[in-house]
Amino acid sequence: MNPVFSRWQKALLEQLIDQYENSKTYRGENQITQKFSVIPSRIWKEYYSDYADIHLVHDFECQMKELEQKGLIRISWKEHGIEKLTAVSESQDACYKILGRIERRKLEQEQIVLYEGFLGDHPMLNDFCRDQIERLREGKRAQFPMEEAEKILKLWRFLLENQKEILERELSIAVLGDSKLWEKKYCTKVCRLLKKYGDFEALLYGIDEEREAEKILLGEYHVTSNPSFVYFKGNARIQFQDGQVLALCRNTPVAFTEKTLKQINGITILAPKVMTVENLTSFHRLEDEAFFYLFLSGYHNHLKQMLLCRIYERNQQAQWYHFGDLDPDGFFIIEHLIKGTGIPFRPIYMDTAYLRKYDAYTKPLKENDMRKARTLLQQGKYGEVMEYMLHEKKKLEQEIISWMERK
Repeated sequence: MNPVFSRWQKALLEQLIDQYENSKTYRGENQITQKFSVIPSRIWKEYYSDYADIHLVHDFECQMKELEQKGLIRISWKEHGIEKLTAVSESQDACYKILGRIERRKLEQEQIVLYEGFLGDHPMLNDFCRDQIERLREGKRAQFPMEEAEKILKLWRFLLENQKEILERELSIAVLGDSKLWEKKYCTKVCRLLKKYGDFEALLYGIDEEREAEKILLGEYHVTSNPSFVYFKGNARIQFQDGQVLALCRNTPVAFTEKTLKQINGITILAPKVMTVENLTSFHRLEDEAFFYLFLSGYHNHLKQMLLCRIYERNQQAQWYHFGDLDPDGFFIIEHLIKGTGIPFRPIYMDTAYLRKYDAYTKPLKENDMRKARTLLQQGKYGEVMEYMLHEKKKLEQEIISWMERK
């Protein structure tokens, strides 16, 4: 029958093995023999306390003596108890066996094999894997524990190879076998790696909220939290790849999924102006026959930007506007649209006159708003309205404008 080791005993052995594996001795770089010791309070913090239970102190010391009797450690005593607990170098193999622990060199080699197995056709993933392999070969720890790393690598590769719209929970089941594990543990980690190793600076320009950035990044790989729709409203004709034509009416909005958008061959707009609208409530409220309206939902991924570019190619005679919240984020969205599409968007209903007109409905600027407003001023953009916002420390949501200005 195998002996049973207590929590205190295992904690001591773990710390001694950790010291050994992190030492120059383990790496074969030391010229002298090292000893690895732990003071009792590292295992049980109450050991030196004047108020410690005397029975627990006795129990602790007995457990340490058991390890000494088995030849695993040596105890150094002082007048009032144990001074330190030192590893017996010849006992290392026994300690690994007791702890069920894989030796670090073997574990590092297993990790290297794991990362080498994910080297392939994806430069971004290759860069990450090579970084981790280099760390391991230098005796450093990899960024993630092995089991976690394997899941992250599988998720990352799935995203890079995915060509069809998929929901986050479907992704979680497909790769992890659990519908909620992606959101709970892996989404943020994978998205941070995408930002670090990918080229998304322009795509994420001006976006500070991590979840908003995650949605945009995942949208690049056709992953959404819920089915993603683009809404159209206004006079236009939509031509599909199969030859069908859909005529849109002025006050009848339609919504298309990402899958359907890919089947659109072209859109001919029968109105002199085009307006993208930031919020769905305002999109539904606006009804000016001079405009063709699009609701793209906040910041826009690559697919939505490409859709706008295709529409613009056929409708360059139209004037292009964007209507969003009168806050710095609303203007960052305009900049995001311009950079992503090259279309000369202009803000509409987004000047100081509307801030003054609906002053009773304004909200106070937050510190993050003020920082973004200063950034736009430094770039020489939207000077009048940014200065007004900063001076008055006010911002306005667009829904009140679309409601009060309705025809």
